[in-house]
Amino acid sequence: MKLRYIKAYVWLSCVFVANVIVYTVVMLSRRPLDLQASGRSAFVGGHLRLWQHRDLQGLPLWNLLMLYMDQLDNPILRNATAQFNLTLPGTCGESFHEAAQRLTDFSSYPSHLQAFVLSMHCRDYPLLVGPADDEACPNGTQLLVAVKSQLANFDRRQAIRQTWGRSGLVRNVTVQTIFLLGRQGSGDGHPDLEALLELERRKNSDLLLWDFQDTFYNLSLKDILFLGWLRGHCPSVELIFLEGDDVFLRVDTLVAYAGSLDAVARRGLFAGHVIQDAAPVHDCKHKYYIPESFYQGTYPPYVGGGGILCSRDVAARLYEASCHLPLFPINNIYLGICLRELALVPQNHPGFWTFNMKAEGREDFCAYKELILVDHRTPQDIIRLWRGLHDPALAC
Repeated sequence: MKLRYIKAYVWLSCVFVANVIVYTVVMLSRRPLDLQASGRSAFVGGHLRLWQHRDLQGLPLWNLLMLYMDQLDNPILRNATAQFNLTLPGTCGESFHEAAQRLTDFSSYPSHLQAFVLSMHCRDYPLLVGPADDEACPNGTQLLVAVKSQLANFDRRQAIRQTWGRSGLVRNVTVQTIFLLGRQGSGDGHPDLEALLELERRKNSDLLLWDFQDTFYNLSLKDILFLGWLRGHCPSVELIFLEGDDVFLRVDTLVAYAGSLDAVARRGLFAGHVIQDAAPVHDCKHKYYIPESFYQGTYPPYVGGGGILCSRDVAARLYEASCHLPLFPINNIYLGICLRELALVPQNHPGFWTFNMKAEGREDFCAYKELILVDHRTPQDIIRLWRGLHDPALAC
């Protein structure tokens, strides 16, 4: 009898150890580096495999943070993070000076990228301005159009409200438009617009304003704050369209496209102008400059900045994925990184014109009939296009 108990204990111990080993290997390898058959360099954001050498000292900052945060998420390995010699600040009030000290060329970074690095650990920013729930998504809103704007862009927001951004019923789908904003303080060289903002807020009730500095490199933060807000608001919303305030959007065409999808296709939906095989730009004068000391590797497939259509389930999953990934200073690429984390592939749609149209076609209203959006439009362009496309005399 005693021997039987000993065998049972040994067997249970072996099963336990085997499960621990399997769990560790899976956790370390669930986002492996996929070296493509084409020989192109792989996306470096994910896990290293258990048997791969970790040269932590030689890793760029973002890649290092990715591995560090991933190990923190691992209940077995989280106590072995001393090898990283890295500690994230505990509060948003602390700057991430340790990251700056690791970057030998940090002083050469553009000022807004420096500010991003020093605050990239923080996502806990309060909402300063927001409509009531019945104003944010009234009457069972099904499609929520979220427009990323900046405080000073009153003319862009008003042009959108007067044209394609009108909330209401489109092809039997209830559509609502809201605008996403961050702070732009007068101490940063911006004029004081508080009085105008208050007037706009009272008149329109369609603004969400968070207490973070609104810069190009903080657009990823704006996306994540919005996705986090969405989790507790607008329960009737099925689809989300996320875009900038310089876009001309054909809402009826967008709704028609969404309506053509079956229930399976609508779940897991993340569509737009897909860009693949892109790599970081190392020219410091370029808008999308990313230093080699910050990130190395190619980018995963991502949707260009004109606009993104996604289902609510994907929006929720993107937010959850972002909680385990360090912020990246280019928002479209960051969402692509989050998609890769979820093993989702963005879907390309030819109706998304992220890189504008040829000059000779811009004045032809009929050229816009089948498009969903065109990027890089001024407020005057938006109003002119809206009037031209709604002209009863237009024959296409």
